[in-house]
Amino acid sequence: MRILISGVCGFIGSHVFEHLILNTDFDIVGIDKLTYASNGLDRLRDTGYADSKRLKLFTTDFVHPISSGLSDEIGQVDYILHLGAETHVDRSLIDALPFAITNVVGTTNLLEWVKQTQKNLKKYIQFSTDEVYGAAPDGVFYKEWDTMKPSNPYAATKAGADMMAFCFAHAFGLPIIITRTMNCAGERQHAEKFVPKTIKSILNNERVIIHGSDRNNLSSRCWIHCRNVADALKFLLDKGVNADMYHIVGVEYTVLEVANIICQEIKGRDLLDDEIEFVDFHRARKGHDKRYAMCGDKLKNMGWQPKISFEQSLRKTVQWTLRNQQWLKF
Repeated sequence: MRILISGVCGFIGSHVFEHLILNTDFDIVGIDKLTYASNGLDRLRDTGYADSKRLKLFTTDFVHPISSGLSDEIGQVDYILHLGAETHVDRSLIDALPFAITNVVGTTNLLEWVKQTQKNLKKYIQFSTDEVYGAAPDGVFYKEWDTMKPSNPYAATKAGADMMAFCFAHAFGLPIIITRTMNCAGERQHAEKFVPKTIKSILNNERVIIHGSDRNNLSSRCWIHCRNVADALKFLLDKGVNADMYHIVGVEYTVLEVANIICQEIKGRDLLDDEIEFVDFHRARKGHDKRYAMCGDKLKNMGWQPKISFEQSLRKTVQWTLRNQQWLKF
């Protein structure tokens, strides 16, 4: 079997690559733009499998149509995991256009290439985010196919990409499914993200930025480790039904609860009041959503759920990062 992974050098892509190398005999074709988010090939090298004979890697930018020469080099594949995207919310608030071009136009280019060339494709997974639903009121967990109300440019462009994927499944009968997941954590994450940024602040004895007005009014997210996400994607390559959607769900924590787990691993205790800087939601980020949440019952009822708890995974991630602090420098 041959599988194409877009964004293979990115944070989540590198974990998916590693998981498939270790748990399948697939030959893997990787494509990546090698932006700041991929940090070159460092993430793939860090897995220890960048030189695997099962990997064929190409540098390309799918905001342009895939060339005939590259198409010939890729050849026929059995599966596609479309993970490549612009993903940082704050950057999308500064300039939305690169997100529209990469996430909507780029996804459409890839879908057109699939339609025209991949006659034997078994499954294409469009990888998406919980943010397309917008803010979730307390106690609400969005289900698959609930109304999308994205509140930032990144989320809006991911919603657009999802709908392009769905229409190609519907109009052309392509074997496409959509997955949506939430805040991912794990080793090799870019230092601009919450978990490594918090680790870095605690190590440097700097105040940790927490979105919320006080300990009783905090942002919350659902969290999952990338290895669990990779395992769910592998499961859905076999079990997913074409033109359907699946939530890959972890567990809900406030941002302070996550920061306290990190501090426990580093200092053996929770954060003290004078180590926290509470930042008002909307002052920190225009259009900030206090809470995101999705229901994971559908995938659970199919027989999949995370094998390792998020807290256990997060503690291991913190310890790994303490041993590999070069990943906090970017």
